[in-house]
Amino acid sequence: MNDHVLEAIMILGFIFIGIMILLYIYFSLKNDITNREAETQELQRKLAEAESEEWREKMLDKVKEKIALTEEARDRMTRGEDLVAKYIYHQQGIEELSTELFSIYQKPINTVKKQYPDLTELDLLVICLLGIGMDNVEVCSILRMEKRTLYRRRQLIAQRIGLSSSTALEEFAKNMLQETLPEG
Repeated sequence: MNDHVLEAIMILGFIFIGIMILLYIYFSLKNDITNREAETQELQRKLAEAESEEWREKMLDKVKEKIALTEEARDRMTRGEDLVAKYIYHQQGIEELSTELFSIYQKPINTVKKQYPDLTELDLLVICLLGIGMDNVEVCSILRMEKRTLYRRRQLIAQRIGLSSSTALEEFAKNMLQETLPEG
């Protein structure tokens, strides 16, 4: 009987050692996977930063291409361009962006507010961004909004203003911002 007990204890010892080796392998692999996941996340973050920088540069280039108005309009547009650039580079809040844009274009915005009291602050911000020449992709990026959401927003704005289509909204926005400026 002692031989059987010793044999059972030896088998249990080998099983225990085997389990310990398997646990060591498991935790080593788990640690390795965790480290690799962390490295992958870091690489993805760096890639996103690189893409973000590239996107910011493209956005700034597009903003600069959009300016071709009278001296007064250029001054206002430059302030709008600088504001958008500040927003893009410093992740300024939407509230600050709209406040500053509304102060730059105060007179035309007040005129539009009086004519179309149903327009919301977001509607006016979209109109301002379209008016300084931002396209849909840029507006979506700046407002952090889906394309479909912007498309629906544009349709709603056009409807509130009484325009036949959302494409007429861009022309309305550009005319609105230039309307009160002296011609040079």
